[in-house]
Amino acid sequence: MQAVGIVAEYNPFHNGHAYQINQIKKIIPEAVIISVMSGNLVQRGEFALFSKYERAKTAVLNGVDAVFELPPVYSSAPANIFASSAVSIMRGLGGVGYICFGSECGDLELLDFAAEKTESDEYKLYFGKYIKINKNMNYPQSVYHTFSNLYGSEKAAVFNGSNDILAVEYLKALKTLRKIDGDNCGNITAINPMPVKRLKGDLNTVGASYIRDFLRKNPKRLSELKIYMPKNSYAIFAGLIKSGKFADIHNISSAILSHINRLGADEISKFAEVCGGEEYRIKKAAENSFGYNSLIRGLEAKHNTSSSVRRMILNIFFEITRETQKKPPEYTNLLAANQKGRQFLNGIRKKSQIKIITKPAHIRNMTCKNLFIDNVYKLALFNHDGEINAVKEKPYIL
Repeated sequence: MQAVGIVAEYNPFHNGHAYQINQIKKIIPEAVIISVMSGNLVQRGEFALFSKYERAKTAVLNGVDAVFELPPVYSSAPANIFASSAVSIMRGLGGVGYICFGSECGDLELLDFAAEKTESDEYKLYFGKYIKINKNMNYPQSVYHTFSNLYGSEKAAVFNGSNDILAVEYLKALKTLRKIDGDNCGNITAINPMPVKRLKGDLNTVGASYIRDFLRKNPKRLSELKIYMPKNSYAIFAGLIKSGKFADIHNISSAILSHINRLGADEISKFAEVCGGEEYRIKKAAENSFGYNSLIRGLEAKHNTSSSVRRMILNIFFEITRETQKKPPEYTNLLAANQKGRQFLNGIRKKSQIKIITKPAHIRNMTCKNLFIDNVYKLALFNHDGEINAVKEKPYIL
């Protein structure tokens, strides 16, 4: 069965996601569509709005055949780790012929050029010199200016779009794995890139961040978001919001601050993305903050994006180390599947090079960090009624 993989967060599932799925079906009508989806932590360093099982369920109800988890230690990580870990899972599953990703430019040749050049010695040497001179510039800005100075602003425009930035990282990950596995490896060389250009100017298409921001600012105007989602996605979305089954990291603000305050600067320095003396700034900010927002504001600086600051805090709180994120994923959880997805799963089980978990209880020790994060996530829900320990959860089967 030919499978097309999508890396996603579905936070929440909207019309743009549905468009991507429909485009895949137009190109390869018989394809199995699988998604490697972020767990309960997302790439911007936040808690997902809804649980991973609810988001996976919505995806399957809207055309995805099987949803596998990108574990939270990787799903809340810089773009390069996020992308390479997701590609590693697809490669480990086997049977995935394409990786489909959204792109602002939709130009595979330009994206591939950017992926190749950012791995070159010429780029790395120039970039190293640039960041030493421009210490107050954050990483994405430094990448853009380095690329622009070397190859021109027209080509550097690819680094202005969040989807294009991830697309470049997917392509780099594919190139890296090809080198590791050799040109004759059937699994990785079979994965081909399939960009889908993002819709522009469509009044019914907005990004997930717009939906989340609107919800925070206008909670009583929920129905106005209906036009931006498929009907069943909105129905699930509205039901979860009205029942309080959505998460906000501010609900565990005290736990985060108290945990950081118990740590010394030397301990803080061990966790992912904390470097260059940031541990002292974090320690001082935590001692002078009495809320999550004040902590983040105290750490924001020209050389840090707000996402990198939030990821640092999550890494400290959940004790996620650089070493952990450097290791490729050893497992993935099946979160949801329909009949076609189950057939795909049965077909890959014997040849899969990555452990596929359908019941977390089966290998509890291996997923202890994942389970801990999932249980803490439940504490951030507005309504805890009926929640069960993460070890007892099961995938949604349509």
